Amino acid sequence: MRVEGMCKVTANLGMEIQYGEFYLERDYLVFDRNYSLGMKKRQTFPIAKLTDIAMVSENGQLYVTFVCGDIVFELESPSAGDLGAFARELRTLRDGAKLETKHFRYEKERQYTTHHQHHFVE
Repeated sequence: MRVEGMCKVTANLGMEIQYGEFYLERDYLVFDRNYSLGMKKRQTFPIAKLTDIAMVSENGQLYVTFVCGDIVFELESPSAGDLGAFARELRTLRDGAKLETKHFRYEKERQYTTHHQHHFVE
């Protein structure tokens, strides 16, 4: 699902209002910032690190807010796409990604002999 519109991005350095497109690709939330003259800047954020995903209704408008690390996003009044469906899909994927990472186990450490190390050097 793709949502395109104005987004308020708040970070440690301050706040910016940017126009762009959000969409989900594999395990990442992608934010394509659309500048004038056809220029774009693409940023990706891991879905598993998204927190505080909420839908807020103020003054008759619907907003979707979420946090990734130190960056807070507030997506408002999209020109294309449905915010409600986008927020539900984001929550579903985030919860699924967290469940998968909880059950992940590392393999036991392998013991290599000098014979193996000799072949690794070659």
